[in-house]
Amino acid sequence: MEVRGSLALKKGALISLDRDTAEIEELCRSADIDVLYVVMQRRTRPDKTYFLGRGRFNELKDLLVERPVDVVVINGELKPSQHFNLENGLKVECLDRIAVVLDIFTSRAEGRESKLQVELARLRYQVPLMREWVHSAKAGEHPGFLGGGEYQVDVYYNLIRRRIAQIDEELRSLARDGDLRRGMRRFRGFRTVCLAGYTNAGKSSLMRRLTGEEVLVADRMFSTLGTTTRRVGSSKILLTDTVGFLKDLPHFMVESFRNTLQDVFTADLVVLVIDSSEPLFNVSSKVLAVQEIFGDGALNGKLMVALNKMDQDPDRLTEMITTIHDVLDPLSVIGVSAVTGDGIGELLDAMQSFFRPPVVVRFKAENGKRAATEISRLYDDYFVESVVYSNVAEVTFRCHEDDLEKVMDRLYSLPGIKDVSSAVDSRYIR
Repeated sequence: MEVRGSLALKKGALISLDRDTAEIEELCRSADIDVLYVVMQRRTRPDKTYFLGRGRFNELKDLLVERPVDVVVINGELKPSQHFNLENGLKVECLDRIAVVLDIFTSRAEGRESKLQVELARLRYQVPLMREWVHSAKAGEHPGFLGGGEYQVDVYYNLIRRRIAQIDEELRSLARDGDLRRGMRRFRGFRTVCLAGYTNAGKSSLMRRLTGEEVLVADRMFSTLGTTTRRVGSSKILLTDTVGFLKDLPHFMVESFRNTLQDVFTADLVVLVIDSSEPLFNVSSKVLAVQEIFGDGALNGKLMVALNKMDQDPDRLTEMITTIHDVLDPLSVIGVSAVTGDGIGELLDAMQSFFRPPVVVRFKAENGKRAATEISRLYDDYFVESVVYSNVAEVTFRCHEDDLEKVMDRLYSLPGIKDVSSAVDSRYIR
């Protein structure tokens, strides 16, 4: 094991049936695994026994004797029997793509809810492995690195099942707390915008640029696991940064993080952040992966797209917008750069426009203490567009139709009230 700075890096070998290893190598880097070499085999589908064909598996065994590593990483998802056969045959820890992701999650998780969700995902991942190990133990084999025979494996399997039930119950309780928190924010007039997208698309950098507040920003996958919520300036908009998505995630992983994903589905508006510096094919593939997690139609009428990192190649904006519209049906697609600030004003305007109430109210009143108090209250509760002070205070603001009668009663009680009017702006009816 190599140590760089304060990090202990595991030495790893990578097995892949696909020449495109960029994402799995990036995952390894984020998991502090230093890939020393790649063993490639072109196959239409993995071998049922060893993932690799038997001949290449034997070559790998010999290679591991000559160039030993701490871990073998498989660019794919292993079946429990394949995992058992690989670890038993190679005598080294074997991690498939999901196991690497879970290792990253475990090292990044902060806060009770995040840690519980990660533990739940890891336990659900282990259950089918336990079944395989129990089966192998009963067949007289010693499973992988657990060893110890049937009794210990069986006991561990039962402990996992009980622990999963405990975590499920605690997460349900935390979800109820989250529902109450979201309800209270809405009662106080706040609206929520959720930043979602593929991992490492720059969501946290964009959040820092939009809110002006410090949040964790790191050039690594899954730097954000929980949710972080910040207020956008003095507005009534709350911006939430969520865990990044990844393609081909098994259902149990998505289900384990349902509390975090709830922030996406309950948001008033979702801004899908896309790394526009990548090749078009990669962008399209990742957008499809995100859409699969969202589900068809789940975000209709409340989805915007922010093409981040447009400063790296601004000439591609038109092409990128076309690609996005081929896959999604967003309200708008806006090119931005969290680094330079380009397009941030346009994105903020689009977000604020989305929440702009449909009823426009205008009035004039005596410029005095009563008017000042009412205008302050309008700023707190509604969307004030303009205030012009002279001998009178001339005000234009927006509210929702449900609030109109209540606010009109207050306005007509002001000294010197005149020229009161209200009209519905059909562009903002939702």
